Amino acid sequence: MQQHDADVESLLIRERRARLPLPRQFALYLHPFALFKDASSGPPPARERALSYNRAMRWMLVPYIRRWILIAASLFLAIAPAEAAAAQVKIFIIPAAAFAVGSSIAVAVTLLTLAVYLLLGATRE
Repeated sequence: MQQHDADVESLLIRERRARLPLPRQFALYLHPFALFKDASSGPPPARERALSYNRAMRWMLVPYIRRWILIAASLFLAIAPAEAAAAQVKIFIIPAAAFAVGSSIAVAVTLLTLAVYLLLGATRE
């Protein structure tokens, strides 16, 4: 078992995650694939074990999908008030653009996470 794989499994324990520094906890909160194993490297048996683990743990992606939908919707809804403020004071165009870019990124992360969720659930032929 690789060191990263052992770390991933230990992070499934709530108490272990609680002892992490706040920036690392925040990263785990937003990164949908942080608790998955790398199934693309190593010998074939290790890759197969990692893929099997990832398939068994695909349920963890559902909260991330919900989370990123909420982030995308919040950022999208913030665009209109920022644009209204930009009509009065031009400097507010920067937050409006930032909300639009952030919303687009959140939609992309949501769709990618959903695609991985579906692919992990697909049967092999």
